[in-house]
Amino acid sequence: MREALLAAGARQFARRGVATVSVEEIIAEADVSRATFYDIFSSKYKLLEELLNPIFDIAISAVRDQAPHPPLAALEGLIEIYLQLWTVHREGLLLIPAVDSEAFRHLASRHAALNAAMLGLLTKAEHADLLRNGSAVYSLKVIARTAIPLLRVYDGHVGAASLFRDAMKSLLVKGH
Repeated sequence: MREALLAAGARQFARRGVATVSVEEIIAEADVSRATFYDIFSSKYKLLEELLNPIFDIAISAVRDQAPHPPLAALEGLIEIYLQLWTVHREGLLLIPAVDSEAFRHLASRHAALNAAMLGLLTKAEHADLLRNGSAVYSLKVIARTAIPLLRVYDGHVGAASLFRDAMKSLLVKGH
């Protein structure tokens, strides 16, 4: 029942956004009772946390693993992390644009930890004068606003991974 609720919540949230989806719609799709839902999750936001927090944890760990690498290799590693997450957790990544301000409150600490880890890599690249825009902060904004939409654009294309790598490096790396 837990997995059915998670799957139904992910589909509903991705399709319509978190704010507009009700618990009733999730339980109807999952075919479970309201009591069962509340035995497992205290709210739709707890269900969302169960969907996204593991992805944040994987991403945070993977980004931190890039820290010892030289700046260019770390940037390339960051791009690969997005590709790996897309391959394994596509539905979760697609939920991120559906997160509204109320839902974001429930994800803020992990989101901040991921941003801090990414900013650390990007700051090394900034100090090495590798960033196209010269700024770790602006590069983080570029990644936040383009990586997932770009993965969606190339989804299903035979050369998707190569196209994504090249596009992200062109956006981020000076002289690419």
